[in-house]
Amino acid sequence: MNRFDEAMNLIGQGRLREARDVFEDIVSNDPRNMDALYNLGMCFTELSEPEKAIKALEQCIRWQPDFTNAHVALGVAYGRMMNTEKAKECFLAALRLDAKNTFALRNLGGLFGGIGQIEKSLYYLEKAYGIDPSDPNTVYGLGYAYHMIGDREKADSYYRQVLRMNAPKAITDSAKDGLRELAVSHFKSKGFRMDAVFYLLAVLRFFEHRTIDDIKRVSFEIALKGQSGLDINNPDKLYTLNSLEGQFTGLQLVCYMYVGFAKVDPSLDIGVPLADEYRMAQQLFKSEDIQ
Repeated sequence: MNRFDEAMNLIGQGRLREARDVFEDIVSNDPRNMDALYNLGMCFTELSEPEKAIKALEQCIRWQPDFTNAHVALGVAYGRMMNTEKAKECFLAALRLDAKNTFALRNLGGLFGGIGQIEKSLYYLEKAYGIDPSDPNTVYGLGYAYHMIGDREKADSYYRQVLRMNAPKAITDSAKDGLRELAVSHFKSKGFRMDAVFYLLAVLRFFEHRTIDDIKRVSFEIALKGQSGLDINNPDKLYTLNSLEGQFTGLQLVCYMYVGFAKVDPSLDIGVPLADEYRMAQQLFKSEDIQ
């Protein structure tokens, strides 16, 4: 196995520092090895050394100005340094060389999204998606952009598409967070929720004679299930638990979790704003004791 293949294998194993060292050795002996320079630059970026990445990638581009992906990688490195203008210049340079370069399109879309220019973000992300709809970064970017402009239906669709893909955990987690935010904003858009009050009241009654361990068991199981998403806006979708008999809507489970964590650790925030509804449920519960 030659040195370059050795370094690429190290990257595949996630051993970036070792790969970087091999690429540096290759470049020291062959300064015009474009592939080694390019991959060295990307290693530096991923190892949080963007200044060194820029130096390697600029050298690569000097030797080979039409190396499209080197322009993209240079833009990513500048982006890590929060230099959005230089990053944008690099991505646009890549697109002048190859108008269908999905990496440039996706990164340019992400850049514009990050600075709040959502219309431009959508323009480039949609172009990237039209060329390669299988890239989870692009799909998540579209979900985020549509989320930002308030198009709940499209945002929900793209976030869910990410969850069906073999996406990196960080992207999957971000998509789940986006779905939860959409669900909560839709839930509260209907104002004060009397249905939640009655669910919370029922939970207070149910937990009244349960031990703290029983309450923890139910609450933690729901919290774990909630990591995959609970549809709190669809009363027709039902869930089951190991710790409770029966079937429950997403809103019912959230109410169990809300009351449970209020008893276990009131400082915990489950992410669904039910404080007003919970106060009313507590008042109703206390009035039952008085009667």
